[in-house]
Amino acid sequence: MRQATTEWNPGTAVFDRGSQLVGIVQEQKGTKLTLKRPSGLRWHTRTVAVRAANDRELVQLKALAKHSRNVQGLRSPSRRSSH
Repeated sequence: MRQATTEWNPGTAVFDRGSQLVGIVQEQKGTKLTLKRPSGLRWHTRTVAVRAANDRELVQLKALAKHSRNVQGLRSPSRRSSH
């Protein structure tokens, strides 16, 4: 018996059981997904290995996104104000 492929919309937060990471769906091709973390980390997994992210994991994603923005701010050249 063949299982139906779950369709995941881009932008959906999911938990990947294989990597034990929460990520955002970037793309789906058949049974393969490309996921991305706020840090920019991308990886591939199968649709059967993921489930929708729960509330705790959504909070984790928001915190990771904030942290990534803060890190990017530290890496940007400082702007000097002209007087």
